Amino acid sequence: MSTASDLHRWLLSNHIPVVNMHGREWVLAQAAVGLRSGVTQEKCLARMVETGLLRHVRRGLYVVVDPARETPPAAVASGAFAHMDHYVTTDAALAIHRLIDQPIPVITVIVPRTRPASFRLGTTLVRAFEMPRDRFNAADHYATTLEGFSVQLASRVLAVADALEDPRRMTHLSLLPEILPALDADEIDRLAAAALARSRAAAQRLGYLLDDAGVSIPAGLTSLAPTSVAYLRPGHRSGSFSTRWRVHG
Repeated sequence: MSTASDLHRWLLSNHIPVVNMHGREWVLAQAAVGLRSGVTQEKCLARMVETGLLRHVRRGLYVVVDPARETPPAAVASGAFAHMDHYVTTDAALAIHRLIDQPIPVITVIVPRTRPASFRLGTTLVRAFEMPRDRFNAADHYATTLEGFSVQLASRVLAVADALEDPRRMTHLSLLPEILPALDADEIDRLAAAALARSRAAAQRLGYLLDDAGVSIPAGLTSLAPTSVAYLRPGHRSGSFSTRWRVHG
C-alpha cells in the first residue's frame, strides 16, 4: 500500500479532520507511517491531493477526505487551529448546543493571539477573532467531541456573550431573542455578568434583547444607566430604538 494511502488510513482511524503542516498530528502521522525513501513531505501531500485523499484549503492546511461521510465543518475548523489555543463560538457553538437550527455560513473561532487569515471550507467561511490572553483563559470553553472529532467549544453563555460583545461574530444575531429564553436563570445571571465585564454596549444589547424576549432582567443590569447609543448591528443605524437601553435594534 502506498505511503499516501497509509497516511490517509492513519488520519481517518485517529479522527484527525485536517492536516496542518505545523501541527502535532501531522508529525505523529508521519512518525507512525513513515515516508518512503525518496518521497518528500511536499510530494506526499501533493499525491494525496491528486488522489482525492486530501483537499487543499490554504497554504499548509488540508482537509482529510472521508469517502464514507462529510466531516462536520465545526470539527474541521477546530482542527485547523489545533496547533494553538482556540475555541469555536457563536453560531456554530449554539448549533452544537442545539439552540439554533439554521445553516451556518460562517464559523467563528476565538484565539488569544494575532488572528490568522480567514479561509473557506466549501461554502463555509472560517473566521478568527482575537481575544486578550487573560480573558481567553477565564472564558468558559472546553474540549468535547463532535461525531468523534475533537472540538474546543464555547459554553452556551460564552457563545452569546461573544456575540453581544461584537455582533460581527454572529450571523444569526436575529435569533438571540429566541435563544435567550432557553437559558436558565443561572445562565442569564452569568451572561449579564459577562456582558457587563465586556463593555457597556454589550450590556445594553443584552438588556434590549432580554426585554424583547420577555425574560426577566438580572439585578446587575437593572441599575445600568446607558450614556451613549449602542447598535445591535454596528453600522446598521435603522430599526427600532429603545429609550431604556439606548439601543438601535
